[in-house]
Amino acid sequence: MKKSISILFTLALLLNASAFAEENHQHEQGHDDMAIGEMKMDSHTEEDGHDDHAEQGDEKHGGHEEEGAPIKLSPAQIKQAGIVVQRLQHQKERRVITAPGSVSLNGYLVSEVTALVDATVDVRHVRLGDKVTKGKRLVTLTSSALAQAQADYLRAEGVYRTAKLDVQRLQGLVEEKIISQARFQQAQSTVQGAKANLAAAQASLSSYGMRNRDIDNLMTSKQYGKLVLRAPSSGTVTSDDFRLGQHIAAGTRLMKVVDESSVWVEVKLAQSQIAGIHAGEAALVSTKDNNTTYPAKVINVYHQLDTTTRTVGVRLEVKNPHDVLHPGMFVTAEIESGRGDVEVLLLPEEAVQRQGSELIVFIEEETGHFERREVEVGKTSLGLVPILKGIKEGEHVVVKGAFVLASELAKSGFAVHNH
Repeated sequence: MKKSISILFTLALLLNASAFAEENHQHEQGHDDMAIGEMKMDSHTEEDGHDDHAEQGDEKHGGHEEEGAPIKLSPAQIKQAGIVVQRLQHQKERRVITAPGSVSLNGYLVSEVTALVDATVDVRHVRLGDKVTKGKRLVTLTSSALAQAQADYLRAEGVYRTAKLDVQRLQGLVEEKIISQARFQQAQSTVQGAKANLAAAQASLSSYGMRNRDIDNLMTSKQYGKLVLRAPSSGTVTSDDFRLGQHIAAGTRLMKVVDESSVWVEVKLAQSQIAGIHAGEAALVSTKDNNTTYPAKVINVYHQLDTTTRTVGVRLEVKNPHDVLHPGMFVTAEIESGRGDVEVLLLPEEAVQRQGSELIVFIEEETGHFERREVEVGKTSLGLVPILKGIKEGEHVVVKGAFVLASELAKSGFAVHNH
């Protein structure tokens, strides 16, 4: 009996322990499930918040990085930056011939300084390579022949002055009938003869190279026989083959003054290439490194074929304001030879700017508001770029001053995307 009670008591303890363990396990499992649920909720909330933030960021930055906020400038800033806007229109495609050429002096801007009377070199005022302006003293000569001509002029001037005074004196006498009309007419004839002799003496001095101003100053001059040769034009002294004290004959060239602000480029073309080339056509000249280009124009197409090379010469006139092009240099010339039938959108080369790997232009959407636009371009010729994609006819494009806008864009921290 006691043994049976003991067994029942042990079974009860085992059942209670099992129930307690199961209750404890369920409690722990519930706690774990709650923790997992809270973690999932937190994670979901964090992801949702991140997505919201990302979406807000995309909304905030998306449009700006693709197109860029417009650059706003006042009229004064636009003028200071030299910005020029042009309405884009289709133009007929230009046909261009590219050929080598060589630089030569512009023959119309070469001046020779020549002694027009036998003389001796007295003073040199400039040296080889000096820049001179028109009228600047170059060399002073001493000439006995000039001194004689100056004396003849002074005598003729004195006779003429005396004859004029005599006519003025006789004018009153003939009016009072103190002298005859014939006597007065004889005095007038004397004045005419004296005036002719004076004009001849002055022409003689001019033929020796004296300026009218210097001739007029002879009456007060204390030196005779001195002749100052002056620069006939502005330019550079490129030749001065003489020495002080040297006796030179009339007709001797002393100096050459060359104005290189404009030069010629001589190009040789085949007969088949000159059909569309005429005087006045646009051209472009570039140096060997192709980093610098110079606007030019056709001024002459030769009417004679070179019998050796079977080519025709074409002469271009090129502005050379920075004195970079010099005779003998080899260049590359692009010459317009007419227009094609295809119409394209053309912009000056400076209107297209590079940002990273992108080529861009600036469009004026409204006055003073400039927006960036990515474009695709064709091959540049004659300083003009064909636009293949990115803008359309009728839009107002910045054709000058685009570099300033590109710099302003870079300052604003615009992010460049490579597409």
